[in-house]
Amino acid sequence: MAAESDRERARRVLTALRALPDGALEAAIGPAVDGNAELLARVRAAIGAPDPEAALAEVLHGITAPGISALDPPAALAAGHAIAITGDRIRTALDTIATGQRELAAIGDRVLVDALATDPTLVPLVDDALALLGDDGPFAALRAAVGALGGIGEIFAAIQRGDVDVGRRVAALRADRDAVVAAAPKLADVPALLARAIEHARIRGEHAAMARLAIASAALHDELDGWRNALDLAVDAKLLPEARRAATRLEAAAITTGRLDELATVAGRIAVLAGELGDRDAELAAVGDQALAVAQLGLAGDARALLDHARGLGDSPAREVRAHLLAGQVAEKLGDDSAARIAFRKVTERARAAALEHELGWAALHLGRLEAKAGQMFRAGQDLELAQQIGHVLGDPSLLALAAAARIETASDRAAAEALLAQVDAIAPDVRVELHRRLDARWPV
Repeated sequence: MAAESDRERARRVLTALRALPDGALEAAIGPAVDGNAELLARVRAAIGAPDPEAALAEVLHGITAPGISALDPPAALAAGHAIAITGDRIRTALDTIATGQRELAAIGDRVLVDALATDPTLVPLVDDALALLGDDGPFAALRAAVGALGGIGEIFAAIQRGDVDVGRRVAALRADRDAVVAAAPKLADVPALLARAIEHARIRGEHAAMARLAIASAALHDELDGWRNALDLAVDAKLLPEARRAATRLEAAAITTGRLDELATVAGRIAVLAGELGDRDAELAAVGDQALAVAQLGLAGDARALLDHARGLGDSPAREVRAHLLAGQVAEKLGDDSAARIAFRKVTERARAAALEHELGWAALHLGRLEAKAGQMFRAGQDLELAQQIGHVLGDPSLLALAAAARIETASDRAAAEALLAQVDAIAPDVRVELHRRLDARWPV
C-alpha cells in the first residue's frame, strides 16, 4: 500500500514537473536551501532514469509533506521571487556602501600618512581597506555579482511565461552565484574598515567624509542608532542629500512604530537644513512631512502654522500646487473635509494647467474618497478613475493600488467590483491578493 502511495505521489509530481518549461527545475535548484537542493537534484536524476516514475517513487519514499512542498512548482516560484526581492535590498545597501568607498579612497592617501606618523600597525589595515573597496577589488566583484543576481526575478518570470531560453539564463545565474560565493567572505571585513575610516575622518576633522561613511555604515547594519548618528553628522556637515537619506529611513521606522513625534522632529531638522541651503523644494517636502505628522498628533495650531510656512514657499507654479495638496491633506487629517475638498479641487485645476500629473493623481485620489464619503458617488467615480489612470501611466504602484482599492470599495455591487479589478493590471501579485481580500470583505460570497 505504501509503494502504491509512493507511485501515486511520483506520478503527480512527475506530471507537474513535465508541465514546466526546460530549465525550470534547474532554476529551482539554484536558490534552494537546506536539504531542498539535494532533494531536487535527486528528482532531476530520477526524471532521466529509464523508468522515471519508479525512480521518482523511490526518491519520494519516506519523505513527509514538508519535504514534498519543495517539489511544488508554485512554491519554488514564490521562493524565487522572495530571493529576488532580497537581492534588491542587498544591491541597494551595496550601492550605499559604494559612497563610503569613494570617500575612503579619497582620504586613503592622507590616512596612510597619518598612520605612518602615529601608528604603523594601521598601515596594513588601510591598505586592505583600499584594496577591498577599490574599483578592481573583491568589493567591486561582489557588487557586480549581486547586481547580476537581480536577474533571478526575471528568470522566474520567464519560467511562468514558459520562455524557451530559461536554461541559458540559469547557466548565467549559476556563474553569478559562484562569483558571489567567492567574493562574499571579504564583505565581512567591511564593517570594521568603515568604522576605522570614520574614526580617521573624525580625527582629521573631515566632516563630509565622516558623514558619508556613517551613511554607508548605517546602511550596512541598518540599525536605527546608526541612522540617527548618520543624520547628526550629515546635518552638521550640511550635506542635504545624505541627511535626507538618513531621515527617510528614520521616518519609515517612526511610521511603523507609530512614533509620529519622532517623525515630526526628523522632518523638522531636514526642513531647517534645506532652508539654510536654499533648497525650497526639499524644504517644502520636509515641512509637509512635519505638518502631516503633527496634524495626526492632533496639534492643529502647529499644523496650520507649518502650513502657512509651506504656502510661503509656493513661489513657483509647481510649489504652489504642492502647497495646496498639503493643505488638503492637513485639513483631511484634522477632520475638516470641506476645507480638504476645496484644497484638492484647487490642485486638480492648477495641476492640469502646470502639467503636474503626480500631484493631479494624488489630489484626485483624496478628492474621490472624500466625495464618496459625502455620498457624491458619480463624482467620486470620476476622480478615482482619473487617479488610477495616472497611477498606471506614471508607474506609481502606491497610487494605482490605492485608487483601485477605493474604486472597489465604492463600486455599486460585487459584479461591478470584479469588473473593476479585472481591468487593473501592472500591480504586484501580493497587491492583487489584497484587493481580492477587500472585495470579498465588502461583498462576501
